[in-house]
Amino acid sequence: MTLPREILPGWTHLTTRRCLERRYLIRPDPPVTQAILYAYGYATSNFDVDLHAFMAMSNHHHQAATDRGGVLPDFMHCVDLLIAKFVNAYRGRWECLWTPGSYSDVHLETPEDVLAKIGYIQANPVRAGLVSHAKDWTGASSVGWRFGETRIIERPPGFFDPYGAMPEKVKLTLVRPPGFDGQTNAELDRLVAERLREREIELRQERRAKGPWFLGMPDVMRCDPNDSPRTREPRRVMNPRIAARDVAVRVAAIAARQDFQAEYRESRRVRLAGNHDVLFPAGTWLMRIRYGARCRPPPPS
Repeated sequence: MTLPREILPGWTHLTTRRCLERRYLIRPDPPVTQAILYAYGYATSNFDVDLHAFMAMSNHHHQAATDRGGVLPDFMHCVDLLIAKFVNAYRGRWECLWTPGSYSDVHLETPEDVLAKIGYIQANPVRAGLVSHAKDWTGASSVGWRFGETRIIERPPGFFDPYGAMPEKVKLTLVRPPGFDGQTNAELDRLVAERLREREIELRQERRAKGPWFLGMPDVMRCDPNDSPRTREPRRVMNPRIAARDVAVRVAAIAARQDFQAEYRESRRVRLAGNHDVLFPAGTWLMRIRYGARCRPPPPS
């Protein structure tokens, strides 16, 4: 049995999805970039999720988001489905776009952890050796967006029926993360920008010392979408579900997750024995959504 998924309202997450065989299937061609932004805008308009940062690379994409409604799996299903349908039509493909099992969901425990992961997301194309400054990446990215800023994204041509149910335009707003009540949007924007600049300087210094220099967008766009990195993909490595820099916070979060899993296993055992009225722990997702299992109420946020 795979580990149960714990989804609670108010949690902030780092989510990631990777393309099949690490291929460059979502290379930032302008129509693909527009489709990804449209998918984000449509999903945030239909689900109670706040988007704080995002970055679409050529073979994977990241988001930092707060799940206000306890609906993150439905939100991500919507985003990934729309991207996959558009990209497959655009690339002339029929098979799956995403690697099965590649979906990653990491719960960010503190505001500092959220800020660190926003920096990680934004610096991703620099860390990958593609561009020397994150602002030069032409894919779907929150770099340069201000918190509270709303942009209008038009429906991309080529897949969506112009007379269908999908809206012609959607709004996409970058929402400030929770936990920074003492700072204005402008102050938080500056803090995020400073963290990104510091990380970019570190990464450029590493490149100068080790080489080679950055690939650059022209060469990125010349990559065949069906190609993949030549580096070996790590296998059988840890798949974290919690991010916490503070050791005490991390230990407490791991213990809470273990308690959830133990209570879930016991509730599942009782249900399989015939008692369908057994209460599952708060945050149980699949048993509640697919099978109507009863759950304890979530704790106060």
